[in-house]
Amino acid sequence: MIWVAWRQQRFQFIAVAGLLAIYAFLAVGARFDPEFATVTQLFAGYLTVAVCMFWGAPLIARDIEQGTHRLGWTQSIPRGRWLATKLGVAAAGVLVATALLTALITWVLPSHGGTDPLTWYHYESHGVVPFARVLFALTLGAALGAISRHTHIAMAISVPLTGLVQLGGARHIRESVDLAYWPLQWSEAGVYLGAAVVLTAVTYAAVRRRA
Repeated sequence: MIWVAWRQQRFQFIAVAGLLAIYAFLAVGARFDPEFATVTQLFAGYLTVAVCMFWGAPLIARDIEQGTHRLGWTQSIPRGRWLATKLGVAAAGVLVATALLTALITWVLPSHGGTDPLTWYHYESHGVVPFARVLFALTLGAALGAISRHTHIAMAISVPLTGLVQLGGARHIRESVDLAYWPLQWSEAGVYLGAAVVLTAVTYAAVRRRA
């Protein structure tokens, strides 16, 4: 199952690697030219959208569209194990990508990002929030794909929903809560992880209901 999941997700791994390569180029530019710093900081937010749209949304929906889900479901592998393996391989990939991204941002920000930990681009790219947020994005896309059963529909819905959560809900709540940096980080990360667990359960329920 791990080998099959890796084979099915090779494109996503390559696409995210390409996105990180572009970001690394911008990060190098930001170290030598301050004008690149703002672009570099803004570009970091696209990883979450990319994970939800191009990794999470097709994860289940593409198998259902192409009928390849029957190969796993009609064998001795339970649907829960099938889903857990696909999500596990994807989660490992997006967490590694997030770790590399935060390392690049940490390398760039000391020179051009200031030291205030509550600055939005600093806060959203440091600590535990980026890791919890990317897992939320992955499970959101997977749930949309499992419910809609159509890759393009899930991809189209994932973009506004991710933007609404990331730019609207999370940032608005963050600005209205009076907490220090780490308590705020852990609280927001907890909300993201709790939502990811719920979305995983929704995905499993959608998979179980399909004949």
